[in-house]
Amino acid sequence: MSRIWNFTSGLFKSEIREFQVMFWSFIFPLILYFILTSVFGSLYGDDTQGISFRVGIVREESLSGLGMILDEVIEDISSENGPFVKKEYGSIDEALIDLKEGKQDIVLVIPEGTSAKIASAAVVQTGEVALRVHYVSGKDSSSIASNVLSEIINEVNLEIRRQSGGEYVDVVTEAKTVSAREEKPFDYREYIFPGVALMMILSVALFNSPIGLIQYRVSGVNKKLYTTPLKPFEYFAGHFAKLIFTMLISLTLLYLIATFVYNVRGPILDIRFILTLLFSMVVTISFGLMIASFSKKLSTVTVLGQTLYQLMMFLGGLYFPVFDLPWGIRWLVYALPTTYLVELSRRVMGYQFAPVSLFWLILVPIIWTAFSTVIFVINFKKVMGYE
Repeated sequence: MSRIWNFTSGLFKSEIREFQVMFWSFIFPLILYFILTSVFGSLYGDDTQGISFRVGIVREESLSGLGMILDEVIEDISSENGPFVKKEYGSIDEALIDLKEGKQDIVLVIPEGTSAKIASAAVVQTGEVALRVHYVSGKDSSSIASNVLSEIINEVNLEIRRQSGGEYVDVVTEAKTVSAREEKPFDYREYIFPGVALMMILSVALFNSPIGLIQYRVSGVNKKLYTTPLKPFEYFAGHFAKLIFTMLISLTLLYLIATFVYNVRGPILDIRFILTLLFSMVVTISFGLMIASFSKKLSTVTVLGQTLYQLMMFLGGLYFPVFDLPWGIRWLVYALPTTYLVELSRRVMGYQFAPVSLFWLILVPIIWTAFSTVIFVINFKKVMGYE
């Protein structure tokens, strides 16, 4: 055990003497987090929908006669320049579920018999024609959308009066409040934290690890180690421990900045979130070992590491959602382990961006880990310079 500790300590001290290791492993992640939160953090608040409201339409009858004026108004307000984006529903239950989940701001219900009531009211000049509007109590965008729609309905009354030769019909909205399911507000500082953390983990796993292994081989360090009592298991135990130690130091610095400078607390301190980061470390380290097993020269491992680093960082969803990309690129998104690792961390935080179940978020990285480890074991002698 003492040999492993001494070897790990020696590897770590040798590595941190390199400025590029210090910069990319410890300093750059902090700079990146600072830049991203400073530039984009203020652009995102609890409500990022802009000036368009989402309205669900439930028709309990097909409108006819003067009632078709209501159809015309709905189409007008949900046109390209209108204040609403509409979605038609076949049942009120389905619409209310989406309303509670935050997928709609309001739900407009056109009750059965609306056309007949409008026609009757136009003749006898009495009675109200009530449309039901369901909105979420306590949610500003929902309340505002409800008020806007009520004002628009007044225009329906005026239009009916114009088309019916002066007869005024009192079409009104009956507001119905619903309680929304608890929805986590979007916080960009939280959202970007696992992305920056995984970027740091990737830089250590895809650069420090394979480059170090190849450098030890080509510089003759491994040959010198052959003459010592150090066993292959102890060698890689020390190498693995050095990488984990480097990642933990960088992660600690990132935690300090996020916690004390940007006041990001609860989600990133959850033990489940921390476990997802440890899981990411194991997966990416195995990936780095596989890269080393494919490389004979330092130039080769550098090119491979840099290429995969860029792909896994930008197409892995570390900084922005990637599941709306064209299928020509999206297949690669689904193939990368970082796609699942960063989504797993964000899923624990209460966010969900990927249309992937928790089962696959865990299974796909495990498959990559097993595959990478097998490839490395097969090429072990080549990596160590035994052949």
